[in-house]
Amino acid sequence: MPKMKAARIFGEKDIRVVEIPVPELEPDEVLIKVKAVGLCGTDVELYEGTMPYIKKGLTTLPITPGHEWAGIVEKTGSEVTNVVNGDRVTGDVYIVCGDCDNCKKGRYNLCTNNKRVVGSYRNKDGGFAEYIKMPARNLYKIPDNISFNEAALIENAATCVYGIEKMGIEYGSSVLVIGDGPIGQMALQVAGTDGAGELLISGSYDNKLEIARQLGATHTINRHQQDVVDAVMDFTDSEGVDVVIESCGKEKGLEQALAAVKPGGKLCLLSIYTKDKLNIDVNSIIFKDLDVIGSLGSANSFQPAINMLKTNKIRTDKIITKELPLEDAEKAFDLVYEERDKMIKIVLKP
Repeated sequence: MPKMKAARIFGEKDIRVVEIPVPELEPDEVLIKVKAVGLCGTDVELYEGTMPYIKKGLTTLPITPGHEWAGIVEKTGSEVTNVVNGDRVTGDVYIVCGDCDNCKKGRYNLCTNNKRVVGSYRNKDGGFAEYIKMPARNLYKIPDNISFNEAALIENAATCVYGIEKMGIEYGSSVLVIGDGPIGQMALQVAGTDGAGELLISGSYDNKLEIARQLGATHTINRHQQDVVDAVMDFTDSEGVDVVIESCGKEKGLEQALAAVKPGGKLCLLSIYTKDKLNIDVNSIIFKDLDVIGSLGSANSFQPAINMLKTNKIRTDKIITKELPLEDAEKAFDLVYEERDKMIKIVLKP
């Protein structure tokens, strides 16, 4: 049986590059040679053992992480007709039944029949490997003007497209993005294409906030140098912003979001919180009559994200700050901690 290299998580902060069998295909599946895969906050949580899926027993170790990937079709199952060998592709992370009520409504991210998520949920191995197999129906072709590195971040963009489209932004609205990581940087851009006026972003590091300015932020707030809520109130003449997109996944970020949004405003939660229970002022949601939108994944959003990237309405190249070979997977995780002020997105090259 042919073998391939894969970077697999075996325990808390224990990732090893090992040889495992190349996946065998079912008739409706496709084997893809991975050309680039992004290191995501979800992968970091798996590495640390803090991922809620692990805590709930929905993901067990070892596992090959990596749900942000792009590659070339190497082999197709006998029933596959939508892609051929040599096609450049990326893929939706949700592997679902297609038959339950949620799937039929197009909300397949909420599939009730043994849903699996690439690189995490119910142990569908991901793209930290030389090859990944995927159902053909999950694949999207990558235009020639998008590099593999850029395409590996399409999943990031799709996540933001899904949440922001679900929430809706009225033309000219003021928007605050909390978090200067990859999702925050991408959400900022997607909000800008959706008609936002003032685009504010708060974060921890001047280097990352400068990139946010290059990507369209009109105001940046370093939370270590300014009180985020006070800064927002200064920018908005004490009114607060119309929309807050919370992308940092921290209790403090949610507190700031609730305080910074104006009465009648909207709040979109793009993060999965590592804590199941948060101590927040829930009455502020009621007293401000807020629309609070939970957003899970990227259902039906890959093609819109690809179209936006193809036409340069959004950019992913600016947030790629490091490229490493797959063999340096452990080093990639180390850099997340050691150079937190610089690292936005690390891409591995199998």
